[in-house]
Amino acid sequence: MEHVELQLPSVLASIAAAEEFVCRLADELGLDEDGRDRLGLAVHEAVANAVIHGNRFSPDRQVRLAARHDGARLTVTVGDEGPGFTPAAQPSGALNLTPSGRGLTLIEHCVDGFHVTRRTGPPPGCDVVLVKHLRKETTVPALSVSERQEGDVTLLDLKGRITIGEGDVILREAVAHTLDAGRRRILLDLADVTYVDSSGIGELVSCCTTTAGKGGRLKLLNVSGKLQDLLTITKLLALCEVHDSEQEALASFD
Repeated sequence: MEHVELQLPSVLASIAAAEEFVCRLADELGLDEDGRDRLGLAVHEAVANAVIHGNRFSPDRQVRLAARHDGARLTVTVGDEGPGFTPAAQPSGALNLTPSGRGLTLIEHCVDGFHVTRRTGPPPGCDVVLVKHLRKETTVPALSVSERQEGDVTLLDLKGRITIGEGDVILREAVAHTLDAGRRRILLDLADVTYVDSSGIGELVSCCTTTAGKGGRLKLLNVSGKLQDLLTITKLLALCEVHDSEQEALASFD
């Protein structure tokens, strides 16, 4: 049984650092592409919970990341040192329109085993334990946005990751810039989006509702199977109008 452990500060940068570390380890152990992607997302969400809701960004509290493998499975434990995180999953069938609260739902979907335990100390806190059977995968780029115009419809072509503190902010700013310019018909092309976490899903929903609140319409194009799964799991697919072809999507604005 191989074992490795890290202590991470309670800052947003620790989320990406933990994800990168676990994905690199999974790659070395032969996790396949889909498995590595899903494990990375699960660790991303677990560390985000620990930093934001467990330790509440306290500089006096750390996030413990422990990984062990036995050749057949990889077990990752993410522990916080605070009272802030309450391990309660979203009720089945509930529609969550808030920017957060979907992390545990995504974690449960992405791994082969998952449970949360509360420690009484010292130090007190929560341990989120993730289990994944071993396989292999590749890395993914950061988010970039390019803009093009088709009549009165603005197409934003997204490429890369829509994640907390990075891709979600880039997406939010791109849509806000379009709305500020007086353009109210927006089509997001997600063909080259490779990774979306719960904050990314929340931002997609927020962009739809913000655009509608300003009298506009925002629609999604070329949603991948993985993202469709996540939107379905979180009960948000019905909220965002989705199209498979650009011609069909453009015509739907008429």
